[in-house]
Amino acid sequence: MTKLRNKRCRAHPDRLWKTGFAALFAFCMLVLLTSVPAQAQTDAYSVEVAVADRGTAEQQDAYQAAFRRVLINNSGDKTLLNRDAIRDGLKDAESYVSGISYRTPPPGTVISSDTPITELVRETGQATQLMLVSFDRALVRALIDGSVGSQAQDETEAPVRRSDTALVWLLIQDTGRDIMISDPAAANVQSRAREIAGAAGITLVFPTGDETDQLAVTATELVDQDLQRLQAASARYEPGTVLAGTLSRDGVRGWQGEWVRFDGEAQQTATIASDSLDEALQQGLAILSSSERLDETYRYGGAALSDTEGLIWVGSVNSLAAYATLMNFMESVPSVGTVYPKEIADTSMVLAVMPRSALRDIENAAVSQNWLRRTAPPLNELSGRLGGNADLALEMGR
Repeated sequence: MTKLRNKRCRAHPDRLWKTGFAALFAFCMLVLLTSVPAQAQTDAYSVEVAVADRGTAEQQDAYQAAFRRVLINNSGDKTLLNRDAIRDGLKDAESYVSGISYRTPPPGTVISSDTPITELVRETGQATQLMLVSFDRALVRALIDGSVGSQAQDETEAPVRRSDTALVWLLIQDTGRDIMISDPAAANVQSRAREIAGAAGITLVFPTGDETDQLAVTATELVDQDLQRLQAASARYEPGTVLAGTLSRDGVRGWQGEWVRFDGEAQQTATIASDSLDEALQQGLAILSSSERLDETYRYGGAALSDTEGLIWVGSVNSLAAYATLMNFMESVPSVGTVYPKEIADTSMVLAVMPRSALRDIENAAVSQNWLRRTAPPLNELSGRLGGNADLALEMGR
């Protein structure tokens, strides 16, 4: 049985004591570190959903979860889900399904963080299988394209303008690592960037990162802002606007960025500095908007429904009591929807928190705790680990 961990299914501290701290961490190490993520080869119209069983209720829930993902992936615009025609289509998701299949991953397999889950799995924290849902391409395209007209008919004034679209090339330089926006390690950055830009009605497109892209644009071209190479590499995507940038960690907390936007012959550059990667994204993407700053509080569907996670590294988690205290604290922050261990070392761990917007509330709440403080994780411990990409680092009192 594949298990997901979240704060609502977290075991009671007394029960964890009976299990034993060593046994708990041995289990977590086995599940979270030595396993290979459960992923299947799917096309743009097929999605795997983690389900609790093969019952009818779970199927219907899985249809909707998968259909939401397919609609977003094939439109590039998360605001699509706000259209009446799309809402009606989601209610009848089964009629767009062309086929389903199930697979049961080996015990201890880690479910990828971006895998949709049903409400029952979210409540219980347990998934037994992965259900692959495939949708009819023609029907999906017809629904997406038709929703534009239905949205315009609902407006009493001027016709609805289509969202602007921008292709984004981005290099993140962090503790000696060069991460391109198309790399798997940048999946969360992609998701968060789409949310930030969506507040201004801007749809983001990212390079696929295939061999053609890798040969055309390297880290050097992005650092040097080689517009000629960037324009040539962007032509295959037929974008209206191209935004290229680099974000580099500056010391323990700060980030510096260089951005350039070009649309035909027009160019605009910006140099930014911020305290966090999230703020650096907001400042850089603001170049795409006519307003001075994008609305960083904007969340698609409300904060509790955001599918973007944040990562928190916590040091000195060296006992079961410390683990229980830490999880109780995370659970007490009202804006935290889900929290679970994603990577565990000898005396530290990386927690995944959703929604990402809760990170700031967690940081503010930690200030009032005399046993928890903001810190910088040791670099020698983070080599090749998730902690190197953590959005927030905390240290428990010894």
